[in-house]
Amino acid sequence: MQENEAQRLRYGYTTGSCATAATVAALSALLNQEAQQTVTIVLPSEDSATFTVEECFVDSRGALCGVRKDAGDDPDVTDGLIIRSEVTIRKDIPRGTVLFLQGEGVGRVTLSGLGIPVGEPAVNPVPRHMIMRAVRSLLKKYRVEGGVAVTLSIPGGKEVAKRTMNEKVGVVDGLSIIGTSGIVVPYSEEAYIESIRRSLRVALYSGCRDVAIVAGARSEKHLKKLLPDFPDQAFVHYGNRIGVTLEIIRECAGFESVTVSVMLAKATKLAQGELDLSSRNVAVNRDFIAGLASSAGYDNDICHSLLDISLVRNIVKSIPFRKGEPFYRELSRECYRVCGRLVPGIRLAFVLMNSDGICIVRNALDEK
Repeated sequence: MQENEAQRLRYGYTTGSCATAATVAALSALLNQEAQQTVTIVLPSEDSATFTVEECFVDSRGALCGVRKDAGDDPDVTDGLIIRSEVTIRKDIPRGTVLFLQGEGVGRVTLSGLGIPVGEPAVNPVPRHMIMRAVRSLLKKYRVEGGVAVTLSIPGGKEVAKRTMNEKVGVVDGLSIIGTSGIVVPYSEEAYIESIRRSLRVALYSGCRDVAIVAGARSEKHLKKLLPDFPDQAFVHYGNRIGVTLEIIRECAGFESVTVSVMLAKATKLAQGELDLSSRNVAVNRDFIAGLASSAGYDNDICHSLLDISLVRNIVKSIPFRKGEPFYRELSRECYRVCGRLVPGIRLAFVLMNSDGICIVRNALDEK
């Protein structure tokens, strides 16, 4: 994507911002006994954002408001969903306390590592802080004693959650209320890296000292056959951000080993030292591939044929993908060395894989 294209993309708001807006609208409606049409909240950046309130029901006992999630131009699975907040004043809890309750479509935390107590609704730390700050401000303004119970819900969220990684990180029965900046940046690198960091934290808190990183679901399915004793939480998706993922593993200071799985096309980029394997950032280097074949002892005809490949997967037309094939041993060795520099002191295994699930494994013993 060109820079000027990215600049034209429309930003949106996180589920955390929407939940905060719905809560502020509901509490304002309750305190004023008047339906709210719009609501303005303060984002973590201290900028303000105004939302349309699509639903608002209020009586003397409580209020419920709904705000529709607008993710801008980001392909967010929660885009268009209604985020609801129902609030009641609770005189039986300490002043200023915000009690978060799980409503329909909002998940429940079952594993440690997310910064939320197990058993609590899956409302991440930043949205919790946004909601608590806004609620306490209103309680102080209206001189209300006691605290507030906030029940967040997302109609349809349980079904949508099946298209996310929530269950793997221990969030069940619905979606997470998330967001760090309050704003959804289309195709955000920061958001994806945060999801990797969260997955690794959950793995560590779940007792996983051995972790396996894979590009996506297909790679995970194949690698599980090789590592049948690894729990689901031990498999973390890096997408294209293999370098950042390995750096986070090193920083976590708790993992003892990492198995890195890479498909053939991306492995040719990793072997060159490229740590972001996106095709947008790294083009096919046919000279490198042919040079690798030459180093592995292949004749000139095969090496020259590799200079003319249109797609990396066409390597297999000249060199069959199989265990013991010198080209793939050499490719795996280079990938192993690149990864090893990023995780010193952690046992490393590298798995080169094709789309059929054939695996060529390289580990520390091969380097001795």
